[in-house]
Amino acid sequence: MKDIHLSERLCAILNFIPDSCVLADIGSDHALLACKAVEDGRTIRAIAGEVRVGPFRRSEEGVRNRGLDEMVCVRLGDGLSVLAPGEADCIVIAGMGGELITDILQRGRDRLNEQTTLILQPNIREPLCRSWLAAHHWAVLDEHIVEEGSHFYEIILAKYAVTGCTELSESECIMGPVLSKKQSPVFIKKWLKREKKLHQILSAIDHSVQKPSPSILMKKRQCVKEMKMIQNCLRRYFKTIKEKQ
Repeated sequence: MKDIHLSERLCAILNFIPDSCVLADIGSDHALLACKAVEDGRTIRAIAGEVRVGPFRRSEEGVRNRGLDEMVCVRLGDGLSVLAPGEADCIVIAGMGGELITDILQRGRDRLNEQTTLILQPNIREPLCRSWLAAHHWAVLDEHIVEEGSHFYEIILAKYAVTGCTELSESECIMGPVLSKKQSPVFIKKWLKREKKLHQILSAIDHSVQKPSPSILMKKRQCVKEMKMIQNCLRRYFKTIKEKQ
């Protein structure tokens, strides 16, 4: 059997999984991550959750073909309902929108406890995930960003904060409290691209021959606010570049 090849996105998620844990991957995409984590000896066992019958059967077949039936359990069910309370030490919810991820977390809160590690990878609306975590006393411990094709993926590692403040600023919710400190080349590329897009939107509004409606004016204010936030965050990066020249 060939080694499982994971995308850069899934490799980044794998690297966040704690050693010797019981892993649950919700919406597992053929149980690839669960199988890889078990084969690498990173996890004791794994649970792969699927909400639809087709993906459930394909995941079951993939696990069976690799001879991992006793270590990887594929379950059919909605979100965290496939788990007993506290059954998994580490829960991965990846490859879906931020709104769906937070909905899964909200409906499955009784499956989480103070020892649970959460690894979230929203495809869109990342701020929703960070806002939910902060509001429910989960601390963002680490983050990573990767680029695949034309898309940027952010991976968030969180643990329940028994003590201390988990509050995040608006900028931290949007850009990531850890990512904005690390300022990796991929992070810089993402936000420079976003800044350019905002410039284009503002230019189109300013050069429109029609009188802007209240909704357009509100959009303009939001764009200006976001652009200032990006520029404030990246100021340290450009200062460092200038000092090296």
